[in-house]
Amino acid sequence: MTEPASTVAGFLGVKFAAVIAGMAGAVISLRFIDDLSVFGRVLAVLTGALTAGYLSPAAGQWLDLSQPTENAIAFVLGLTAMNAIPGLLKLSEKFAADPLSFIRAPHNHRRKD
Repeated sequence: MTEPASTVAGFLGVKFAAVIAGMAGAVISLRFIDDLSVFGRVLAVLTGALTAGYLSPAAGQWLDLSQPTENAIAFVLGLTAMNAIPGLLKLSEKFAADPLSFIRAPHNHRRKD
């Protein structure tokens, strides 16, 4: 059964269930972060919800996943979006600085401990 497009999530072009699952994951992840302001917490929940809302249906379609599995992916995306997005942005900065080097040697971009 398809979800009604009259919801805010439907208006944004995302599945309501994915947004709710992502939001739940983001709210739980806040338990492990101490130094966020109230605005930062609200932004983190919105980030998790929207990341899950847009990416989990795409993953579900691409991988031919069942709806419960897609919802689980939405939850994990919401849970991890606040940490994953800064990492992806750093990778994109490295790529923008020197795309050929980045493509030729992706192992050079691993963190050295």
